[in-house]
Amino acid sequence: MPFLRVIPIDLNINAPLAQFIFSWVSTFDDYYFFSAVSASFLVVLQAWMVNHLVVKHTILIKDSFLPALLFVLLNSFYPQQMFLNPQLIANLFIILMFQRLCNLYESEKPLYIVLDSGLYLGMAVLFNYDTLIYLPFILISVILMTYFNIRFILASIFGLILPIYLLGVLFFMMDNLNDLIIIINNSLNRNYLNSISINWNKIIPWFLITVIVFASGISLQLNYFKNKVKTRRILITLVLFIVISVLLTLIEDHNVVFAICYLSVPVSIVMANYFMNKKLVILKEFLFLSLVIAAVIYQYFI
Repeated sequence: MPFLRVIPIDLNINAPLAQFIFSWVSTFDDYYFFSAVSASFLVVLQAWMVNHLVVKHTILIKDSFLPALLFVLLNSFYPQQMFLNPQLIANLFIILMFQRLCNLYESEKPLYIVLDSGLYLGMAVLFNYDTLIYLPFILISVILMTYFNIRFILASIFGLILPIYLLGVLFFMMDNLNDLIIIINNSLNRNYLNSISINWNKIIPWFLITVIVFASGISLQLNYFKNKVKTRRILITLVLFIVISVLLTLIEDHNVVFAICYLSVPVSIVMANYFMNKKLVILKEFLFLSLVIAAVIYQYFI
């Protein structure tokens, strides 16, 4: 779509590293083309990462490329998703964070994994402040996968702060610390309690997606005790992942389309479970085709 016609994009850039990088990238002569190609690359890369995560930890009943396919589809509904944005970059670190958390079960050194998870979340926060909402997700996931320990809380917070501290050191060495302070002050000037405005035309496909996720959830619940203990705990974290990602989408004060990438990670996995089932094949083919048609309509006609 972006290669066929020019689409005006109003990015939501609210974090210091995102402002620094996008102010530099926007000076490129071919910025429009660079943005579209970079976004496509990131979506494909993240789709592969999600699929690799599912296969590695045997989250679903069998190996398949469906999670990757559905992830790409969910991130291709709207024209704005086809361009590089801070939320898409931050999502890369959110996926890395989730991958590390899935390794917690039976880990001999869970403290290092918690620290890594905090580091990845800290990097995501540098691109989008809203991702700070995932800090409780780390702490709850640690309890689900291992046990409660005050050191885990301290490690996750230390990991979260470390990238921010290193960014400050970098700006200080470049004699641009005052610029960083100004950027942070400006970026904090936003309303987190804004009223939620809903564009009903844009969320029509999400009614269908919600039905699919609900049906898949019932299937996962019925087969819950047939899975290994590790898989059960990962499935619980997936539910938590969806809840927090929905909250993150709702607090997006600029354009919720940019926040869909966070929600697409757990939703693509849950939806893949639904389409893997061999029952009602014709219905599932129809539902998938409906989603593809919806994406085409939003890309070219709305």
